[in-house]
Amino acid sequence: MKHRNRQQGFTLIEVMIALAIVSIALAALTQSMGVTVLNQTQLESRIVATWVAEDELVKQHVLAGKDSEKGATTGQANTVVQLGREWFIEIRSESTTFPGIQKRLVIVTEANDASDDLTSVNLVTVVRD
Repeated sequence: MKHRNRQQGFTLIEVMIALAIVSIALAALTQSMGVTVLNQTQLESRIVATWVAEDELVKQHVLAGKDSEKGATTGQANTVVQLGREWFIEIRSESTTFPGIQKRLVIVTEANDASDDLTSVNLVTVVRD
């Protein structure tokens, strides 16, 4: 009777190589997920900042030419809370070449943003004096 010496299963080196490949793939996937979460958070902050700036622009248009409170004071920072976050709003006014028309720049930044990439949105509109 002939005895065959056939090996069954994987060798240790094959298992080690497979584990190395899987670990590299998982590390890349984890890094990709981290970047995706960071980008989503930054996008959310930018969207909320845009909403705050648009709200302030609407106030500037509605209250333009009135002697009452005009939202954030021109040239000074004001704070507002929206969606549980505090935002700094700064309004800058400039005269235009057209009489009775002013250019308004609204700058919104997140008050509690401790990261290096500060969320900031700038919107511009024109209003009547």
